Amino acid sequence: MDEIVLMTNLAVFLLVASVCSIIFNKLKLPPLIGYLMAGIIIANVWVMDEDSEDIVEILSDMGLITLMFCIGMEINLKKIRKQGTLAIIVALVQLPLMVLGGVVAGTLMGFNNVQSICLGGIISGSSTAVVMAVLKTQNRLDKDHIDTIVLITIMEDIGQVIILSMITPMMAGSELDSNGLIAMIISIAVFMLVSIIVGLKFVPLIINWVSDNVHYEVLLILAIGSAFGMALLAQFAGLSVAIGAFLLGMMISPSRKSRELSHDFEPMKNLLMSMFFISVGMEISVQSVLDNVVLILVLYLVYAILKSSTVFLGYWLGNESPRNGFISAVSLVAMGEFAFIISKQALDYGVVDEAFYTSVIGAALISMIILPILSRSSGDVWDKAIEACPAGLMGVFKRIKDARDNLYANVAVSSRRTRKQFRKLMTMNYVCVLAVILVEIVFVLINPALAGWFAEYIGGTILIWSILMLLMNLFGIFFQSTLS
Repeated sequence: MDEIVLMTNLAVFLLVASVCSIIFNKLKLPPLIGYLMAGIIIANVWVMDEDSEDIVEILSDMGLITLMFCIGMEINLKKIRKQGTLAIIVALVQLPLMVLGGVVAGTLMGFNNVQSICLGGIISGSSTAVVMAVLKTQNRLDKDHIDTIVLITIMEDIGQVIILSMITPMMAGSELDSNGLIAMIISIAVFMLVSIIVGLKFVPLIINWVSDNVHYEVLLILAIGSAFGMALLAQFAGLSVAIGAFLLGMMISPSRKSRELSHDFEPMKNLLMSMFFISVGMEISVQSVLDNVVLILVLYLVYAILKSSTVFLGYWLGNESPRNGFISAVSLVAMGEFAFIISKQALDYGVVDEAFYTSVIGAALISMIILPILSRSSGDVWDKAIEACPAGLMGVFKRIKDARDNLYANVAVSSRRTRKQFRKLMTMNYVCVLAVILVEIVFVLINPALAGWFAEYIGGTILIWSILMLLMNLFGIFFQSTLS
C-alpha cells in the first residue's frame, strides 16, 4: 500500500469531518453527526480505489475497537450496584420491551425473523454522548437525575453487548452449516463465561501490579495492546471485535489507574472513532436516503414512541414522580452508538440490505437532531397534557398512582426480611417472564435447523423431532410456571 494514498485519504477524511463537525457544533449538535455526514459526502463525491477502501476498513475496525474499549472502561459495576437501583429497574423494564417492540414492529413491516431481532437490538439503546451534551446545555434536571440517566445509558450499553453476542450466531447462520453454527454458539458461550468470570477477577490485579512496578507508559501500551488482543480473540470465537474490546475495558475499569488510562486514551479514541463513523456514513448513498424517506420516518417514530413509553414505565415502577419520569424518558430519545455497530455488523453479514441500513442510520440522525427540541419542551408538554386531560381519565390515573404509592409505603415500613422477600419475589417473576419470552423466540428461530440436525445425525424424520421439541418446549414452560 502506497503511503501517499494513506496520507491523502487520512487528510481528506479528517478535514471533511472537521468542517462538518464545526458546522454542526454551531447548531449545538454533537460531532458524531458531523462524522456521519462527512462519510455520506465522501462516499457520494470521492471516487475511491481498492487501496482506499482497504484503508477505510482497517481504520474503521480500529475505531470500533477503541470506541468499545473506552465504553467498557466507563462502566463501574460497584457504582451501579450501590447507586443504580432506579437505573437498573428502568433498564430491566425498558430493554426487553424495546427488543420485543422492535421484533413486533419489524415483523409488521415485513422483515424476516433475524432482521426483526436486529431491529430490536438496534433501537434498544440511547447515545450517552448526545444525551449528556443536551442535558448539560439545557440544565433542566438536577445532578441526581442526570447521574441516573447516565447509569441507564451504561446499563443499556451492557444490555446491547449481550444482545449483539446473542444475535451474532443468528447473523452468521446463513454462512454456516448446522455443525458450524453449533460450534460457534459453544465457542461464544465459553469465551463470554471465561472472559467475565476469570477476566474480572485477575485483569484488575495484573493492571494494578503493572502500575505499581512499571513505568506508566508501559501500562498504557499494555492496556491498548490487550484491547486489540481481546478483540482478536473475540473474532476467533465468532463474535464481533467490539465485544472483545468492550469486555477488556470492563475488566480494566475496577483497577486503580482506569481513570488515567481512559483520559490518556482519549485522543487516540477521538481520532479512530471518527474514522469508524465516517465509514458508517460512507455506506449510505443520497439516492438510497431519498428512496427510503418513509421507512426512515417510520423507524424513528417506532423508536421514539417505544423508548419514551418504556423508560417512563420503568421510572413509574421505580416510584419516581410521573413528571420527572416523562422528562427523563424524553431526554433518552436518541439512538446510541450501538445502533450503528449492530446495523453495520448486520450489513457486513448480509443479513440486511442497503435500504434497511440507510433507514436505521437516517432514523438515528433524526433522533439526535430532534432530541434538543424534544428535551427542551418536555416539561411544558407534560404540564399542558395534565391540564387538557379529562377529569374522569385523570381520576383513573390518580387511583393507579395511589395504589403504587401505597404498595411502596407498605414495603418501606415492613421488616427488613419482608422487603428482601418482596424484592426477591418480584425479581424472580420478572426473570421468569423474560425467560419464557426468550425461550419462545429462540425456539421459533432454531426449531427448523435443530430438527433437521437431529434427523440427519440421530435418525427419524424432521416432523417427529419438531413434535418432540414442541412437547419439550411446552413442558419447560409448564415447569417454569410451577417454580414461579
